[in-house]
Amino acid sequence: MAFSARRAYPLPSVPAPDRYIEWINSHLGFNPRSQQNSNALSDFVLADLQTLCPETAAHLKTHDLAPVKNADVLTKVASRNVDFVLRDPPGTVRASVEHKTIMTAHGKARWNRYGDIIAYCNHMHNHRKDCIVGATMIINCSPAYENPDGFAKGLVRPKFDMKKVVADTAKIFAGIPLRSVPDEPNDQPEALAVIIVDYDGQNPAKLVANDLAPQPGSPIHYDSFIARVCDLYRQRFG
Repeated sequence: MAFSARRAYPLPSVPAPDRYIEWINSHLGFNPRSQQNSNALSDFVLADLQTLCPETAAHLKTHDLAPVKNADVLTKVASRNVDFVLRDPPGTVRASVEHKTIMTAHGKARWNRYGDIIAYCNHMHNHRKDCIVGATMIINCSPAYENPDGFAKGLVRPKFDMKKVVADTAKIFAGIPLRSVPDEPNDQPEALAVIIVDYDGQNPAKLVANDLAPQPGSPIHYDSFIARVCDLYRQRFG
């Protein structure tokens, strides 16, 4: 059955992207390569799924589904650690979300993260063909971001047109086709959210909502991401 967004999912008053900004601002200077920020975002996405998706909430309540962070997911030939999964009692994953971040050095990082998402999707669909595979892509638009690692202290960065750089980066991820049925290619996600933040590593961050960011109705807007996960969960496992 092809995906169709038949229902509207009004987001909570503080959905995951806003709560993630609140988390950043209470952890200024955090290392984006650590797991703590991904763990926080996983918690926020889970909270939205419990609020917006009755089927997911019911299965979690009856323990037919278990949320697991940093889960080792197996295929016949490989294991991969995934940021967040919803796992059923037989031990297979019904839905997963991987969080990727580009804080600086967009030119190199964006293609690395693109490859990461493709490989992750392929792994999860090899694990379970009908798994609902989601990803979030956090993109920083601040030209002044300073990595917390010692080597980056006082580093002078070349000047870039950050608006163009960020737009080009977002366009790459917007071009990834979204998978609606299990017989579509394994290397495509079911849902993908691009979230633009403005964070220099020291001062409070802001969630970007202007035309630099995906707008409501875009397939890669967070609202669309969470709606796709909810609707596809209902279709496949409801």
